[in-house]
Amino acid sequence: MNIKKKLSLGLADFEDIINKDKIYVDKTDLIEKIMEIERKYYFLSRPRRFGKSLFISTLKNLFEGKKELFKDTYIYDIWDWDEIYPVIRLDLSRPKSQSSEKFEKSLNFHLDSVAEGEFGFELKAKFSNDKFSELIENVCKNTGKEVVVLIDEYDKPILANADNEKIATDIRDDVLKDFYGVLKSVENSIKFVFITGVSKFAKTSIFSDLNNLVDLTIREEFSTICGYTQKELEDYFKDFIIVSSEKHKKRKEDLIESIKNWYNGYSWDGVNFLYNPYSILSFFDTNEFDNYWFETGTPSFLITVIEKQNNVDVLFDKDLTLFGSFPNFDVKNLDLKTILLQSGYLTIKEKIVEFDELTKYSLGIPNKKVRESLFSYILGSYVNRTGEDTYPIAKDMFRQLISIDEDGFQRSLELLFKSINYSLHSKLNDMEAFYHILFLSWMRIIGFDIQGEVIQLKNRLDCLLIKDDYVIILELIKDDYVIILELKYSKSESLDKLLDKAIKQIKENGYYKPYQNKKTIIFVGIAFKNKEVKCRILTYL
Repeated sequence: MNIKKKLSLGLADFEDIINKDKIYVDKTDLIEKIMEIERKYYFLSRPRRFGKSLFISTLKNLFEGKKELFKDTYIYDIWDWDEIYPVIRLDLSRPKSQSSEKFEKSLNFHLDSVAEGEFGFELKAKFSNDKFSELIENVCKNTGKEVVVLIDEYDKPILANADNEKIATDIRDDVLKDFYGVLKSVENSIKFVFITGVSKFAKTSIFSDLNNLVDLTIREEFSTICGYTQKELEDYFKDFIIVSSEKHKKRKEDLIESIKNWYNGYSWDGVNFLYNPYSILSFFDTNEFDNYWFETGTPSFLITVIEKQNNVDVLFDKDLTLFGSFPNFDVKNLDLKTILLQSGYLTIKEKIVEFDELTKYSLGIPNKKVRESLFSYILGSYVNRTGEDTYPIAKDMFRQLISIDEDGFQRSLELLFKSINYSLHSKLNDMEAFYHILFLSWMRIIGFDIQGEVIQLKNRLDCLLIKDDYVIILELIKDDYVIILELKYSKSESLDKLLDKAIKQIKENGYYKPYQNKKTIIFVGIAFKNKEVKCRILTYL
């Protein structure tokens, strides 16, 4: 099949995409909506690989009046092309940030490069905030026009050091706060400011002077500003969908449904659900299903936080909620829910508006592949195995559970435990919590729906694993299964005594009674003692 336009995979420059006749998913209607707000300062938080840099590049070319590039876009006939503005674009992922001193020097170099390379003059100031001010005012003076300032990855220097609180706070307080404060002090020289990043920091920590900063992050009318809607997927990539359906020997409708299950589900309003652009472009490039975004978009400090807190209850909470506004990122008090939400591993599933109340947002993991990849990533931090290694063992464990293969399940558990990074023991105060994270992550990879509210009840059932009525691993079964599981840990008691206690607790407390309508109920006890593990599996009769 002769495909007219090629994929823009690996490209984030608007001019480059248009000139090379690549697919550009038009978002310029949302630029018009931004202009209708009639304010100067705008902010947008989105995860990595979601098209923020391309949006910044689109704005740059628009304000520079490159009309010919926009002839096939929404904004072509409504933009005032006679008004052209100088644009300062800064990418804060470029300066080195191993310390606040190195960052200051590297940021200075970045500003000097922009001044000389883009505008042909040298900066005389010594410090980055003064250079930034000098750059804006000189460009305004030399051109006689107000300046457009576009800042991409504004938070990268902080996030790169999120596992080192001192460096992160030094960069924030000693460099960036004064640097971004310049945007207010030179307001008379500025036409428009747009700032993007992964995280959102409290205005008091970085943008203290920008009291007019418009946060577009979860405003409903801008929820599709980055990412692809279902309609955009089917309209812009229809040729690729045909090619892929032919390769996989699937009906087009079935292929679209599979793509949706793998890559859809990201939302910032609970109404519009989006595809990650990098995943979609990568899929159509290879015609193979894979975890493209996860492999490139995972923040390095995520596991550091999990290891420090030794608690992932937030990932098993079925009633996870957010009230009011998008939460702020705090390097002094790293909150796992906030990190997961801002980095794209949690998303808004539903928006609930009630009169005279704060807006409520229900949160959840975006899709199947993010769920599997996230828990594989967590598990991989504790064991010396990759996601590719864990998946076949996970399939075996599921078969062993539903077939009451106690010996086989025991072998799988031992295989898992042989890989544990026991050097973590010295860092962990609560080994029982460690084993909970380890085992529950494993079960989540298999695909069980783990009822978090049960986990969080103290002295109650450790977890309830439910596999509902749909085709699962290798189309093995289609029946309802409930697996009631109790974990026991002790430094002194024998494994057999711990297992006796686990099964007895399940029976005597009647954990199974609400689920007696299910076809199969399985009791599982798992006991941990130091580096040993033992299981017991039986069916409820």
